[in-house]
Amino acid sequence: MLEKIFNADDFGISKGVNAAIIKAHKEGILNSTSLMINQKYALQAVDEAKIMPALKVGLHLNLTNEIPAADPAEIPLLVNAKGKLKNGFVNLLVLSLLKSKELRRQVEIEIRAQIEKYKATGLTLNHIDGHRHVHLIPVIFQVVRKLAEEYGIPRIRTMNENIFYTVKYNKQNLQKNWFSHLTDGSLIKYILLRVLTWWNRYPTETYFYTMLWTCKISKDLFQNVKIPAKYKAVEIMIHPGMPEIDKQNLDDVWDDNILSPYRTVELETLLDKNVPDGINN
Repeated sequence: MLEKIFNADDFGISKGVNAAIIKAHKEGILNSTSLMINQKYALQAVDEAKIMPALKVGLHLNLTNEIPAADPAEIPLLVNAKGKLKNGFVNLLVLSLLKSKELRRQVEIEIRAQIEKYKATGLTLNHIDGHRHVHLIPVIFQVVRKLAEEYGIPRIRTMNENIFYTVKYNKQNLQKNWFSHLTDGSLIKYILLRVLTWWNRYPTETYFYTMLWTCKISKDLFQNVKIPAKYKAVEIMIHPGMPEIDKQNLDDVWDDNILSPYRTVELETLLDKNVPDGINN
């Protein structure tokens, strides 16, 4: 039987996201989440996860925003003068080409520190993925794969969605929203991450679905979804939130996406218990 993993990213990033993830698990279909261990509300997320044993938790590796887990003095390529993580996806990709050896060394220091900080919580580390998908940059992926083997982390997220399957079985949604895939960059992001996944050559039995609708995942995207028969599991990456809570705590919000109305739409998707029925091999 196909395992259906509904994984909420960004656990620990804000009060509103934490509240949405808790609600989606207790009242809906959310069965997995990825924790940003170096965020302000990570400890709150950990406390909640400990009383929700059915919720699988992994590490949402963060190399792009806020405070690192390692000593900033050890990772100068990754931080600014204030000791905060400073590079976006593109900068990290460029550094991986220009300073690959030193980036690999410093990235391993930070990833190891995040893993150790996670393990210190006592939670089981079920998987690892990356905020803004930075873990798929080949130099960084080599480190993630090495440490996943060292720490016994069973699953690394890969972006292996087959666009032809998506087009074939979601033709209506693509026809309705095709222009948005060009204007919001999701198609370009899909192509880039697909190439990087191919380059990384990581064998997995888990299929990834929803890249073309990242952060815009509504219930109607799960009608007659077909997953290639060779996969034993499918991961749906989703970003639920409660912007109404986060708007009351704007000093804590460093990413405007947290306030997006689509966060509410994605929470509503996770509260619909019929959604998993539309996904099959």
